[in-house]
Amino acid sequence: NNALNHGVLAPLGVNAVEQSGRAIHFLLETNPGPGLGLLVAYFVAGKGLLKESAPGAMIVHFLGGIHEIYFPYVLAHPIMILSVIAGGFAANLWFTIMNAGLVATPSPGSIFAYLAVTPRGQHFAVLTGVLIGAVAAFLVGSFILKVKPVKVVDEETEETEETESVPGLS
Repeated sequence: NNALNHGVLAPLGVNAVEQSGRAIHFLLETNPGPGLGLLVAYFVAGKGLLKESAPGAMIVHFLGGIHEIYFPYVLAHPIMILSVIAGGFAANLWFTIMNAGLVATPSPGSIFAYLAVTPRGQHFAVLTGVLIGAVAAFLVGSFILKVKPVKVVDEETEETEETESVPGLS
């Protein structure tokens, strides 16, 4: 994600800012909305440790801008990638329709960094896009978690199975 953001989109965005004063390139990969929507879906419709740890991850992700915090939530249930894809698609469609843009890369991709690099007159378009991304990711993620929930493994059962497979520990 950083190679794409800083290696490809940032240079393209810098050129666009020189021409028009803002660039959509800075919004495409850094949007904290889809990740927030995924984490809220786990908090609302998830189970076990993923549900319990989601609020802390929301804070780190949305306020701190550390998007990598939600990657384990996708890896725990790979179909959940559809959630963040839907959120990103919906938000990017909004950004395109509204001709939204930022003046620089919001790094890290927190909501505070977004606010810092949003040009005058673009706050509605940018913040609404973040909200749309979060809502779309939440709706898709909640649906997935209800239809195909994450299998929660009982920790005691898992530990017993692990110790039984090791000679001398059972």
